[in-house]
Amino acid sequence: MDQAPLGVDEIPEGFTAAPSGEEGKKQQERQAQIESILDQILDSAAKDRLSRIKLVRKEKASQIENQLVQMAMSGKLQGKITEKVLCEMLEGTTVETKVKIDRRNYGIDSDEDDNDDDLW
Repeated sequence: MDQAPLGVDEIPEGFTAAPSGEEGKKQQERQAQIESILDQILDSAAKDRLSRIKLVRKEKASQIENQLVQMAMSGKLQGKITEKVLCEMLEGTTVETKVKIDRRNYGIDSDEDDNDDDLW
């Protein structure tokens, strides 16, 4: 059963297409460069830890990756990063999360309508 690849217009709602053209190539090249640098500066346990973090917290993992790449390019790294050092870096980073609570008044419990007259 050979199926033709879906066109961009045919992709179901909720799914996204991979970037194509020159933008996609640049993005892939950049990601390949980052992966290459990370392979050189992380030991195997740290790479495994970072890949697991990337599955759960993509923003935090990309923040750490960028920080590691900048450190490597500026010459601030002495040797390979171990899992322990990576964990210390993770504890030091914060990703801002916002929680919005939308309270709705359905008329069930309203302080404005409290009337103590019915208690007497």
